[in-house]
Amino acid sequence: MNNYNDYLDISWKEKEKIRHEINTNYKKYSGLRIIAHLSVGFDNKYYIYYVENNGFDEYIFIAKVPDLD
Repeated sequence: MNNYNDYLDISWKEKEKIRHEINTNYKKYSGLRIIAHLSVGFDNKYYIYYVENNGFDEYIFIAKVPDLD
């Protein structure tokens, strides 16, 4: 079940992309309350997505920050 009571206003498609990436790598994030996930956005720029982790596939999107590196 997905939690769409998010603080971050991004498209459903973008949330699903990040959710899929986190689920695929969940072993790396298991046990962490807040996830900082680096990903390429649909505009081909890198972003850090901050996500509250409430268990596998249970995420609340908090922030999207451009990666300045």
